[in-house]
Amino acid sequence: MVSLTEIRNRLQPSFTADQAELIANLHVEMHDQLVTRHDFAELRGVVERLATSQQELAESQQRTEKHVGELAEAQQRTEQRVEQLAEAQQRTEQRVEQLAEAQQRTEKRVGELADAQQRTEKRVGELADAQQQTEHVVADLATSVTRLEYAVKDLAKQVGGLAATAGSNLEAYASERIPEVLAERFGFFMESCGSESIECAGKAYEFDAVLRGTIDGRPVVVLCEVKTNISESEVRGFLRIVDRVRPTVAKQADGAEVRPLFFGYRAAVVTQKLVTGNGAWLVFPRGLVAAA
Repeated sequence: MVSLTEIRNRLQPSFTADQAELIANLHVEMHDQLVTRHDFAELRGVVERLATSQQELAESQQRTEKHVGELAEAQQRTEQRVEQLAEAQQRTEQRVEQLAEAQQRTEKRVGELADAQQRTEKRVGELADAQQQTEHVVADLATSVTRLEYAVKDLAKQVGGLAATAGSNLEAYASERIPEVLAERFGFFMESCGSESIECAGKAYEFDAVLRGTIDGRPVVVLCEVKTNISESEVRGFLRIVDRVRPTVAKQADGAEVRPLFFGYRAAVVTQKLVTGNGAWLVFPRGLVAAA
């Protein structure tokens, strides 16, 4: 008979220690009760089936543990995904809150724009009324301007008449004052004085005053230009005319000296220098101002 220890040792590779102990004890007890070979064969089959089931159970346990590990990993991934979704949800809620605040600001701004639009429409209405008033004023001004234009035309006619009168008066005054000034300054002895037209090269030139006389017995003809305000351009123009008629005048007056003279109330310093620089005389009512 196989010993209990040997039976236990044989069973341990396939069974746990408790199982091997149980089976070994059972085998001994059965042997002690004169178990037949047939019964032993059946018992061996049961044991083999039990060992097979144990092996299958161990493999199933391994598969279960593997599946549990996979489930644990899947759970971790799920928890990670849930965490990500939670964070995304927080960001979404934050964004929604921002959008809500932006919507409130937009509604407030729209309200302000609506108020501004009302004020603008009111202002436009006021401007329209003001425009109508302006148009009425402009129409009145146009009427006033028209009347003013007629008044200006009448005034121009009057001023023209006054200017002509003043010019005539100034020329008359020049004809009296110039001989006095020339007599005081140069001892001019006048023979004639008055406005005169002098022809030269088929053209007549009008002079405001022409004085004919003598200075120290020498014949002198003074050609006068009378202006209220004597300008440079007028001086240059008159000097050119004098240069044209000088030969004719000198010849007609037996070789008399021909002098240009300007008489007026005002003349700039540069104009005075232009006069004296061209051998002409400049006389104001108070007396001789410039002479070459």
